[in-house]
Amino acid sequence: MEALQTGHFWKTPFVWEPGCAEPADSAKLEFEVAPKNWLLLAIADVMAASPDPSDHYAVEQFGPAGAAADLLSVAPRYFTWQERWWRLGRDRNGERVGFVLPVVFKDGEGSKNGQPQGTILYMGVLPKYRGRGYSHELLAEATRVFRGARCWQIFCDTATENRPMVSAFRRAGYQERAPWQRPVA
Repeated sequence: MEALQTGHFWKTPFVWEPGCAEPADSAKLEFEVAPKNWLLLAIADVMAASPDPSDHYAVEQFGPAGAAADLLSVAPRYFTWQERWWRLGRDRNGERVGFVLPVVFKDGEGSKNGQPQGTILYMGVLPKYRGRGYSHELLAEATRVFRGARCWQIFCDTATENRPMVSAFRRAGYQERAPWQRPVA
């Protein structure tokens, strides 16, 4: 790989298209629509403990709650979604353990033959529930949402150093692409 530019970090992109492995039904989580008031707190918790350098930067700039609010306020500029797409996962004890926020690119950007291209705005497992395979389950749920929205392709990326997320994409059948550099800010 080339040398990392100052103020940048490595991102690993992943693509899912029809023909890739289909996500299995969830064995560990049940899903429901994520309530907005809970979601803001959950995003803040995840961002505060995230391995992603851009999350670190946002939390340093705005604090966890401000970083979460900023993420949600910027989303409508670039993406559209239906409220029911934003999902929270509950474990077998009924505990809310994580969330996933599927979106499609706005104004038909990335669409093909009238079908949208999807991406995950943000997803996370709450810190006290990490290491239990929930990221894979959340990603599979997002993939099912995208399939229901007739997305021709799902394009996502994650910080290369976020090993649990990289592993979840690989296990979910997403095709890995060459890493690229992204500015931290």
